[in-house]
Amino acid sequence: MVHTREFVLAWARRRADHAAMQRPALSAFDIGCVVIGGIVGVGIFFTPGRVAAAVDDGTQVVVAWALGGLIAALGALVFARLAQAMPGHGGTFAWIEARLGPFPAFLYGWANWLVIQAGALGVIGIVFAENLDVALHGSMGIADGTKVVLAVAAIAVFTATNALGVRTGSRVQNVLTITKLLAIAALVALAVLAPAAAVPPPGAEPRAAKGWFAALAAAMLPVMFACGGWQQGSFVGGAARNPARDVPLGILGGVAVVVVAYLAVNLSFLDLLGFDGAAKSTTIGADAARAGLRSFGWGDAAARVLAGMVAVSALGIVNTICLAPPFVLHAMSERGLFPRRIGALHPRTGSPVLGVVVQGGQGIALLLGAWLLFGGEATKALDFLLDGIVFVDWIFYGLAALTAWLLPGSRGAAAVALLFLLASAVICLGAVVTKPLPSVAGLVVCALGAVVYALRPRPA
Repeated sequence: MVHTREFVLAWARRRADHAAMQRPALSAFDIGCVVIGGIVGVGIFFTPGRVAAAVDDGTQVVVAWALGGLIAALGALVFARLAQAMPGHGGTFAWIEARLGPFPAFLYGWANWLVIQAGALGVIGIVFAENLDVALHGSMGIADGTKVVLAVAAIAVFTATNALGVRTGSRVQNVLTITKLLAIAALVALAVLAPAAAVPPPGAEPRAAKGWFAALAAAMLPVMFACGGWQQGSFVGGAARNPARDVPLGILGGVAVVVVAYLAVNLSFLDLLGFDGAAKSTTIGADAARAGLRSFGWGDAAARVLAGMVAVSALGIVNTICLAPPFVLHAMSERGLFPRRIGALHPRTGSPVLGVVVQGGQGIALLLGAWLLFGGEATKALDFLLDGIVFVDWIFYGLAALTAWLLPGSRGAAAVALLFLLASAVICLGAVVTKPLPSVAGLVVCALGAVVYALRPRPA
């Protein structure tokens, strides 16, 4: 035991010495790429259909995505300011702990483990299964139970992969990221080369108008799920060459690129499928590819290829979640807020092996629980998890905004933080009004975290 402890401490010292010798190497462009990679996942291939289903017309679709981009830009400014004021690695957890104390920081780590990341594993796992079905069969036909089994298998495989170490997980991630970018490029090229290749399906039943507030309140949940991730740039702020300049420029530039791309892609979906077609689609990327190339006789083949690329991209997101968030559990354990055994880094692989396992295990448990809750309907389980993720996530975005507002500085920076705090509150309120069940479930998890914090063993 003593020998093992000395080995771990020696390994940690070598890692620290190596890090201290490395000069900051990230430019604003590098950080912008991190932001773009953190935001653009598979959300854009399935959330536009849910946004269209939540609103009354195409105008509201565009407004919802534009509003999401504006809120993302405010968030980018807030997180850039936090990264400047408190540079280094750690992000949201470290900032909340530094300014608001260990209790809200613990709640963030607790919710990040049990809801935000675990729920994302379930959502992306179902997206993988649905697109794999289209890729193999040309349309969705497998039973919901089979989809859940495939999703669970994907989570289990990548949990095991990342338990082997950071290097193994990162190699897998590189291959899957390239596939994701190729899928996005293919869809954009299709929209340019084959605009308006389809018309809305005949006989579409008219829907009762929801009104602007109700429509946008419901639409913002899938929009913000797809737009989240700008904070990734702040997590590597400690490696920037000039943090005061490069981190804000990288975050804002990355968000700007994503907003333009998302608006263009959604306009393409509306053009290729029509509003009613988009609202009825659960695999909107594949359906758009099929519609765009149907007149050339390539519709089904294009749908299968794009669905296959989305399925592989979804595996990349599953791998990312299994790779990175367990290090939050490590940070919590280092501060005495989580069992050290779970957060401990393996001396050979550098990975928090037990943290990876409990993160993946919670993802599987949450997916199976949601599936059973809704009587074995995978789509309803996906929507429940998505809505719960966004609600809980934006509670802590609000805490980050409060942290930024408390920082000394200009009135302009404080005003931006206050606007983002209000936006976070509105999104959470809209979630409670339009999606009460997943919102209440998220609150219950947070309340349970407060009980666990109060009852946790105190260091002697």
